[in-house]
Amino acid sequence: MSDNIIKTFNTVGPCVPSEHYMLPVLPRQPEIDEMIDGKFYFILHAPRQSGKTTLLDALTDSINADGKMYALACSLMGVRGILDRNESMTTVVSQINAALFLSQEDILRQKAYIFDNLIGMNAPDTKVRFLLNYLCESLDKDLVIFFDEADCFTDTSLVTFLSQIRDAYNTRHKRGNKFPRSMALVGLRDIRDYLAQARPDAMSKGIASPFNIKKKALTLANFTLDEIEI
Repeated sequence: MSDNIIKTFNTVGPCVPSEHYMLPVLPRQPEIDEMIDGKFYFILHAPRQSGKTTLLDALTDSINADGKMYALACSLMGVRGILDRNESMTTVVSQINAALFLSQEDILRQKAYIFDNLIGMNAPDTKVRFLLNYLCESLDKDLVIFFDEADCFTDTSLVTFLSQIRDAYNTRHKRGNKFPRSMALVGLRDIRDYLAQARPDAMSKGIASPFNIKKKALTLANFTLDEIEI
Protein backbone atom coordinates (compact mmCIF):
# COMPACT_ATOMS: atom_id res chain seq x y z
CA MET A 1 0.00 0.00 0.00
CA SER A 2 1.23 3.47 -0.75
CA ASP A 3 2.21 6.33 1.54
CA ASN A 4 -1.07 7.97 0.52
CA ILE A 5 -3.03 5.30 2.37
CA ILE A 6 -0.99 5.81 5.52
CA LYS A 7 -1.33 9.56 5.21
CA THR A 8 -5.12 9.51 5.12
CA PHE A 9 -5.20 7.96 8.58
CA ASN A 10 -3.00 10.67 10.07
CA THR A 11 -4.30 13.75 8.32
CA VAL A 12 -7.61 15.05 7.12
CA GLY A 13 -8.12 14.08 3.48
CA PRO A 14 -10.95 14.28 0.96
CA CYS A 15 -11.99 10.65 1.43
CA VAL A 16 -11.65 10.41 5.21
CA PRO A 17 -13.17 13.60 6.63
CA SER A 18 -12.17 14.51 10.17
CA GLU A 19 -15.74 14.35 11.43
CA HIS A 20 -15.94 10.65 10.55
CA TYR A 21 -13.11 9.51 12.82
CA MET A 22 -12.54 11.10 16.23
CA LEU A 23 -9.00 9.72 16.57
CA PRO A 24 -6.27 8.82 14.06
CA VAL A 25 -7.08 5.25 13.05
CA LEU A 26 -4.16 3.52 11.37
CA PRO A 27 -1.51 4.22 14.04
CA ARG A 28 -3.52 2.03 16.43
CA GLN A 29 -2.71 -1.06 14.31
CA PRO A 30 0.06 -0.32 11.78
CA GLU A 31 0.73 -4.00 11.02
CA ILE A 32 -2.45 -4.23 8.95
CA ASP A 33 -0.68 -2.37 6.16
CA GLU A 34 2.02 -5.06 6.14
CA MET A 35 -0.56 -7.85 6.07
CA ILE A 36 -2.36 -6.40 3.04
CA ASP A 37 0.85 -5.65 1.17
CA GLY A 38 2.00 -9.23 1.74
CA LYS A 39 -1.31 -10.73 0.55
CA PHE A 40 -1.85 -12.36 3.93
CA TYR A 41 -5.04 -13.57 5.59
CA PHE A 42 -5.12 -12.50 9.23
CA ILE A 43 -7.20 -12.08 12.37
CA LEU A 44 -7.99 -8.89 14.24
CA HIS A 45 -9.61 -9.18 17.64
CA ALA A 46 -10.31 -6.71 20.42
CA PRO A 47 -12.99 -5.99 23.07
CA ARG A 48 -16.19 -4.11 22.32
CA GLN A 49 -15.96 -0.34 21.90
CA SER A 50 -12.26 -0.54 21.02
CA GLY A 51 -12.61 0.88 17.52
CA LYS A 52 -12.64 -2.24 15.31
CA THR A 53 -15.52 -1.23 13.05
CA THR A 54 -14.27 2.35 12.79
CA LEU A 55 -10.88 0.99 11.76
CA LEU A 56 -12.44 -1.22 9.07
CA ASP A 57 -14.49 1.67 7.68
CA ALA A 58 -11.40 3.89 7.52
CA LEU A 59 -9.31 1.16 5.91
CA THR A 60 -11.99 0.46 3.31
CA ASP A 61 -12.37 4.13 2.41
CA SER A 62 -8.64 4.68 2.21
CA ILE A 63 -7.82 1.61 0.12
CA ASN A 64 -10.57 2.44 -2.35
CA ALA A 65 -9.43 6.07 -2.52
CA ASP A 66 -5.87 4.97 -3.28
CA GLY A 67 -7.18 3.19 -6.38
CA LYS A 68 -4.70 0.30 -6.54
CA MET A 69 -7.17 -2.30 -5.24
CA TYR A 70 -10.76 -2.60 -4.05
CA ALA A 71 -11.79 -2.99 -0.42
CA LEU A 72 -15.03 -4.24 1.08
CA ALA A 73 -16.13 -4.41 4.71
CA CYS A 74 -18.81 -7.01 5.43
CA SER A 75 -20.56 -7.65 8.75
CA LEU A 76 -21.41 -11.24 9.65
CA MET A 77 -23.72 -10.26 12.50
CA GLY A 78 -26.63 -11.81 10.61
CA VAL A 79 -25.38 -15.38 11.15
CA ARG A 80 -25.67 -15.12 14.94
CA GLY A 81 -27.81 -17.92 16.32
CA ILE A 82 -28.29 -19.76 12.99
CA LEU A 83 -27.68 -23.48 13.50
CA ASP A 84 -28.34 -24.77 9.98
CA ARG A 85 -25.20 -24.72 7.79
CA ASN A 86 -27.04 -23.98 4.56
CA GLU A 87 -29.00 -21.11 6.08
CA SER A 88 -25.83 -19.74 7.64
CA MET A 89 -23.85 -19.79 4.39
CA THR A 90 -26.81 -18.31 2.52
CA THR A 91 -26.79 -15.49 5.07
CA VAL A 92 -23.07 -14.92 4.50
CA VAL A 93 -23.71 -14.61 0.76
CA SER A 94 -26.55 -12.17 1.47
CA GLN A 95 -24.30 -10.11 3.73
CA ILE A 96 -21.56 -9.93 1.07
CA ASN A 97 -24.13 -8.88 -1.51
CA ALA A 98 -25.49 -6.23 0.84
CA ALA A 99 -21.97 -4.88 1.43
CA LEU A 100 -21.43 -4.72 -2.33
CA PHE A 101 -24.75 -2.95 -2.86
CA LEU A 102 -23.89 -0.33 -0.21
CA SER A 103 -20.31 0.20 -1.38
CA GLN A 104 -19.22 3.69 -2.42
CA GLU A 105 -17.37 2.13 -5.37
CA ASP A 106 -19.51 1.96 -8.51
CA ILE A 107 -17.84 -1.21 -9.81
CA LEU A 108 -18.46 -3.06 -6.53
CA ARG A 109 -22.05 -1.85 -6.28
CA GLN A 110 -22.73 -3.20 -9.78
CA LYS A 111 -21.63 -6.69 -8.70
CA ALA A 112 -24.28 -7.10 -6.01
CA TYR A 113 -26.62 -10.09 -6.43
CA ILE A 114 -25.51 -10.98 -9.99
CA PHE A 115 -23.74 -14.27 -9.16
CA ASP A 116 -26.44 -15.91 -7.02
CA ASN A 117 -27.69 -18.38 -9.65
CA LEU A 118 -24.35 -19.55 -11.00
CA ILE A 119 -22.71 -22.94 -10.51
CA GLY A 120 -21.83 -23.81 -6.93
CA MET A 121 -24.12 -21.25 -5.34
CA ASN A 122 -26.64 -23.80 -4.04
CA ALA A 123 -24.41 -25.99 -1.86
CA PRO A 124 -23.42 -24.82 1.64
CA ASP A 125 -19.89 -26.17 1.24
CA THR A 126 -19.15 -24.05 -1.85
CA LYS A 127 -21.42 -21.00 -2.05
CA VAL A 128 -19.20 -18.53 -0.17
CA ARG A 129 -16.09 -19.70 -2.00
CA PHE A 130 -17.76 -19.51 -5.40
CA LEU A 131 -19.27 -16.09 -4.77
CA LEU A 132 -15.88 -14.62 -3.83
CA ASN A 133 -14.26 -16.40 -6.78
CA TYR A 134 -16.83 -15.06 -9.26
CA LEU A 135 -16.52 -11.60 -7.76
CA CYS A 136 -12.72 -11.48 -7.89
CA GLU A 137 -12.65 -12.87 -11.44
CA SER A 138 -14.97 -10.06 -12.54
CA LEU A 139 -12.89 -7.22 -11.08
CA ASP A 140 -10.03 -5.40 -12.78
CA LYS A 141 -8.08 -5.02 -9.52
CA ASP A 142 -7.37 -7.14 -6.45
CA LEU A 143 -9.96 -7.25 -3.67
CA VAL A 144 -9.34 -6.90 0.07
CA ILE A 145 -12.23 -8.00 2.27
CA PHE A 146 -12.78 -7.46 5.99
CA PHE A 147 -15.29 -9.76 7.73
CA ASP A 148 -16.50 -7.99 10.86
CA GLU A 149 -18.26 -9.95 13.65
CA ALA A 150 -16.58 -13.12 12.35
CA ASP A 151 -17.04 -14.85 15.71
CA CYS A 152 -20.85 -14.88 15.39
CA PHE A 153 -20.93 -18.31 13.74
CA THR A 154 -22.24 -21.42 15.44
CA ASP A 155 -19.79 -24.31 15.61
CA THR A 156 -20.46 -26.28 12.40
CA SER A 157 -21.08 -23.14 10.34
CA LEU A 158 -17.75 -21.70 11.43
CA VAL A 159 -15.93 -24.80 10.21
CA THR A 160 -17.87 -24.73 6.91
CA PHE A 161 -17.05 -21.07 6.33
CA LEU A 162 -13.37 -21.32 7.19
CA SER A 163 -12.89 -24.51 5.18
CA GLN A 164 -14.10 -22.74 2.05
CA ILE A 165 -11.72 -19.86 2.69
CA ARG A 166 -8.81 -22.23 3.22
CA ASP A 167 -9.53 -24.32 0.13
CA ALA A 168 -9.84 -21.26 -2.10
CA TYR A 169 -6.72 -19.67 -0.63
CA ASN A 170 -4.67 -22.77 -1.41
CA THR A 171 -5.62 -22.64 -5.12
CA ARG A 172 -5.92 -18.89 -5.69
CA HIS A 173 -2.74 -18.83 -7.82
CA LYS A 174 -4.36 -21.11 -10.42
CA ARG A 175 -6.19 -19.80 -13.46
CA GLY A 176 -9.90 -19.39 -12.82
CA ASN A 177 -9.46 -19.57 -9.05
CA LYS A 178 -8.95 -15.90 -8.26
CA PHE A 179 -9.73 -15.01 -4.66
CA PRO A 180 -9.33 -11.95 -2.41
CA ARG A 181 -5.79 -10.63 -2.19
CA SER A 182 -6.05 -10.25 1.58
CA MET A 183 -8.70 -11.04 4.15
CA ALA A 184 -9.26 -10.19 7.81
CA LEU A 185 -11.53 -12.01 10.23
CA VAL A 186 -12.51 -9.47 12.88
CA GLY A 187 -14.20 -10.10 16.20
CA LEU A 188 -14.08 -9.99 19.97
CA ARG A 189 -11.64 -12.86 20.31
CA ASP A 190 -9.04 -14.79 18.36
CA ILE A 191 -11.13 -17.07 16.20
CA ARG A 192 -8.48 -19.80 16.56
CA ASP A 193 -9.60 -20.29 20.16
CA TYR A 194 -13.22 -20.49 19.08
CA LEU A 195 -12.41 -23.04 16.37
CA ALA A 196 -10.55 -25.23 18.87
CA GLN A 197 -13.83 -25.58 20.76
CA ALA A 198 -15.97 -25.94 17.63
CA ARG A 199 -13.90 -28.57 15.83
CA PRO A 200 -14.81 -32.19 16.66
CA ASP A 201 -11.89 -34.22 18.03
CA ALA A 202 -11.97 -36.41 14.93
CA MET A 203 -11.16 -33.51 12.64
CA SER A 204 -7.52 -33.19 11.73
CA LYS A 205 -5.68 -30.16 13.02
CA GLY A 206 -3.44 -30.35 9.98
CA ILE A 207 -4.84 -30.29 6.48
CA ALA A 208 -8.46 -29.86 7.68
CA SER A 209 -7.57 -26.74 9.63
CA PRO A 210 -8.27 -23.45 7.86
CA PHE A 211 -5.59 -21.82 9.94
CA ASN A 212 -2.69 -22.94 7.82
CA ILE A 213 -3.62 -19.80 5.86
CA LYS A 214 -3.44 -17.42 8.82
CA LYS A 215 -0.38 -15.20 8.93
CA LYS A 216 -1.01 -13.43 12.21
CA ALA A 217 -3.57 -12.57 14.87
CA LEU A 218 -3.58 -8.86 15.61
CA THR A 219 -5.28 -6.91 18.35
CA LEU A 220 -5.94 -3.26 19.02
CA ALA A 221 -3.99 -1.50 21.73
CA ASN A 222 -5.81 0.23 24.56
CA PHE A 223 -6.54 3.92 24.11
CA THR A 224 -3.72 6.09 25.41
CA LEU A 225 -4.16 9.04 27.78
CA ASP A 226 -3.29 11.43 24.93
CA GLU A 227 -6.05 9.91 22.77
CA ILE A 228 -8.82 10.31 25.33
CA GLU A 229 -7.88 13.75 26.65
CA ILE A 230 -10.28 16.52 25.70
